[in-house]
Amino acid sequence: MQLTGLWEESEVSGEKAASVPVVTVSDLLEVFPGWSIWRCSAGRLWATRMGRLTNEDYNHGLCQTIDGDDVGQLAEELRRQAALARALPDGEAQSVVPRDASH
Repeated sequence: MQLTGLWEESEVSGEKAASVPVVTVSDLLEVFPGWSIWRCSAGRLWATRMGRLTNEDYNHGLCQTIDGDDVGQLAEELRRQAALARALPDGEAQSVVPRDASH
């Protein structure tokens, strides 16, 4: 896998994480701490937000769960989701609320 283009801004801080290339699932978990990431039995990678989205979030293109064929593809989709969250009217994914652990 090429490392070119896999550097990413942290979803939480917005700071450039230029010292850490995203090449493994562990790297994705470190760069995108607001997501739970796993590989299914078919070999695809999936990521689900650890907070719930509002209708407004969905209307702006945010997704609760995303997938990719490999780490690079999932990293690209996670970056796209982070950019969409930053573009929300309040400037952050503030509308993403923590999951209720009782359900």
